[in-house]
Amino acid sequence: MKSTTTVGAATVDRLLHRDPVCSVFSGTVSSDPTTLLCVTVAHERVDGSRREVFLEWASKLTGLAAHPHLSPCGAVGLTENGRPYLAVGATRRTLADLLEQEGAMPPGQVRALGVSLSDAVTVYHRAGLIHGAIQPGHILVGTGRILQLTSYDVTAPVLAAPLPPSPYTAPEHLDAAVAGEVAASPAGDVYALATVLYAALGGRLPWVRSGREDIADPLLRAAPVPHIPGVDTELTDVIGAALSPDPRRRPTADGLREQLTRLDLAGLRAPGYKYSGVATGLLRRRELRPVTVSMSTELAPYRPQRSRRGLRPRLRKIATASAGVALTGALLGGAALATYAATNPAAASVCSDPDTLDGRIDEQLAEGRVLDSWCADDDFVAATVDRPGGSGGDGSATQRLAWRIEGDELVQVTDCDDAALPDSISAFLDCA
Repeated sequence: MKSTTTVGAATVDRLLHRDPVCSVFSGTVSSDPTTLLCVTVAHERVDGSRREVFLEWASKLTGLAAHPHLSPCGAVGLTENGRPYLAVGATRRTLADLLEQEGAMPPGQVRALGVSLSDAVTVYHRAGLIHGAIQPGHILVGTGRILQLTSYDVTAPVLAAPLPPSPYTAPEHLDAAVAGEVAASPAGDVYALATVLYAALGGRLPWVRSGREDIADPLLRAAPVPHIPGVDTELTDVIGAALSPDPRRRPTADGLREQLTRLDLAGLRAPGYKYSGVATGLLRRRELRPVTVSMSTELAPYRPQRSRRGLRPRLRKIATASAGVALTGALLGGAALATYAATNPAAASVCSDPDTLDGRIDEQLAEGRVLDSWCADDDFVAATVDRPGGSGGDGSATQRLAWRIEGDELVQVTDCDDAALPDSISAFLDCA
């Protein structure tokens, strides 16, 4: 059978993710074959009103004025068989990578970042579009370290899938996120952007004191935003206003840009020394490997082998930064991601499809259900498992497990002192 390697106007070569809504590939377009793209294609063909809604959205996206801080749209439309697709420019690094490698940013740099991105979001909003998932991994690091917002498909008609609650989810959208619904608004974009700025500035989230808080708890978001030691208090006050739990009290993206532009960073600083690192878990990433597209079935509609268990959000889709191509986003809240092995045949057979991976993990479990699973370094798989029982014998308990891939077998990892363990697995298992 001849391989299918095209999606609309794009030529694709690597499958990065596949879920019930869409598949995500890396690829190029003939008009600019040297520019790497992230290509998202829906599994469903659309007709009637759904087709018109998508085409209207696509028209708004292609009508955006060119902006240095918005990732360019390479192509958008319908494939020959009527499936919506979107191809957007990509890079190999994101803001998440930058923060992890270099630590928290200086105040002047964060203000410049805020001015640039709020201006980009303003252009996006004026076109009648809502992003819905602004976070460090959705901000690409381009040539000359210019930062560009991407991942336009997160709230796109037909291509959108609900995301679970994340540290960047606005309080008014938490209930919808918990219920598995897509929810977004201009005020929610401002909240997410302000969270990014605070995290870049202070190395941690504004309302989290440890890793034990429930990120979906609206009471956390109601707490006052603290000043950051060694940072101008006026800067954190501006960011804090954009983090108001009441969306009506937040500035617009344009208003936030103006406030940041007018700031004089020579004012009063909060006492203490500015933390230069990034909090563990805030930007936790997994090493991802894509799979080369070699069969036309890679572009076939998604048909799960069994009913889904637990949430399988499109975190896998929006966090492919270290897959060799940082494409549609970042991980949220430290959740695990699907990984696709490209070089190890044994790993590829296990890791190339989420259902296959979960099925192999199921074989290792006497009881419990897989909430999330991923692969690392071609030789290891890991999963978060919900086991019955819990405290006092009722309810449930969450457990993290990992296995080494040995041929066709999975051998559970029980020794944290194993020198062969990848850093991602050691961190996942909380190895000291």
